[in-house]
Amino acid sequence: RSADFGRLMLTAALAALVVSAGAQEAGDEDFDPFAEGAFEAQTDAAVSSADESAPLGPESKTAKTEFLTGGDFTVAATTYAAADFGGYSSLSYISGKVFAKVSVPDYGAIFASYVVSQDFFAGRSGTGPETLTYGADLESPAYALSELHYSFDLGKRLFVRLGKQLLAWGPSRVWTPVDFVNPDKADFFSSVDVREGKAGLRLHVPLGKANIFFFSDFSGLVDDSGTVLDPASAVNYAARFDATLSGFELGLTGFWGPEAQAKGGLDFSGNLLGISVYGELAAGLAYSGYERFAMASLGLSRALGDLKKWTVSAEGFFNSAGTGRTGVELLTALRDGTVEYLYVGRWYAYASIAGTDFPAPDVDSSLYVLANCTDGSFQAALSESFSIARLVPFTVALSYLGGQTGAELTSFSSGPAFQLTVRTKISF
Repeated sequence: RSADFGRLMLTAALAALVVSAGAQEAGDEDFDPFAEGAFEAQTDAAVSSADESAPLGPESKTAKTEFLTGGDFTVAATTYAAADFGGYSSLSYISGKVFAKVSVPDYGAIFASYVVSQDFFAGRSGTGPETLTYGADLESPAYALSELHYSFDLGKRLFVRLGKQLLAWGPSRVWTPVDFVNPDKADFFSSVDVREGKAGLRLHVPLGKANIFFFSDFSGLVDDSGTVLDPASAVNYAARFDATLSGFELGLTGFWGPEAQAKGGLDFSGNLLGISVYGELAAGLAYSGYERFAMASLGLSRALGDLKKWTVSAEGFFNSAGTGRTGVELLTALRDGTVEYLYVGRWYAYASIAGTDFPAPDVDSSLYVLANCTDGSFQAALSESFSIARLVPFTVALSYLGGQTGAELTSFSSGPAFQLTVRTKISF
């Protein structure tokens, strides 16, 4: 598809956003449009405007078209400084997503979202890592269609979604073993989800305390050369069943297809002795050239104190397919997508503590440690978020990246380094 078409679509999306902004209800500042199920849950609360100029079908006299628009953007500046302070690299950018949803009673809804990013500044001195500014472009924005789909229901008994879309299956936060469908794993450490979805058909059948999902993955129907393939040999499938039992949500997920390894997974989430616990297990068998693998994550979190202002969290991950590769080979694999970040090694661990109104009102603090236990690399990060009256809310995060040069968590900093990031998040 041509760049002109992409620019036209982006312009149209932004124009729709501006035109519809006046239709937003006051008091929605804290609404997160990208939280799981947020779009469906908030559609009924959107401001309605009647379209009386054109008939809408049998309910044309009373039907109202509903508009929901918004966006999520992060504006940030980050600097890597070599551990010996022999140099630095800096990058400033904006990155985020805009969306628009139009719902017409009796006909369904169309949802579209674009991800956009633009570098503002890039600089490097001394032994600062080149990887931070690799591919920086101060002249041209990068943008891509994240989702564009049409959805409707049949008597509230079957919900249908057709088009490019992201799926949210499984409860884990840092690592998501049962996410078999999305092209990329979710980045827990990113404040905005800027992934692209897959073309497909999703069916959802609610069953009271249970749900059945089915997804046909159409993304392989057209190959890289533009050749259209036979659906019998190019469409993959995924299915999920989840149910609530004794306060726990349990889920079973499967993925299979003519050109894909069959995979299965199970997950759970719930509360045990005042502690929120969750976990996922995924596995695939060895056959037809595919290698056997197993992945598992287990996490917990608990709020502390009478006012619940402190939260401790931890999560561990095992990946049998992890290689622990390092150096140039690792960096190349990360850049070309052969492996995904935080899925390189076999064993990982994460732990954090976060407090609100600490050390002062309107200041939130958090500290986390992330480790690749296979290659010994780690990241320790302290962040302070400020929400002070008459000031732009912002977060300052200071990290130390440790371990051998070329290990996973030091790959982009070219060795042990300090990282300083200042950012603000704008949601509307």
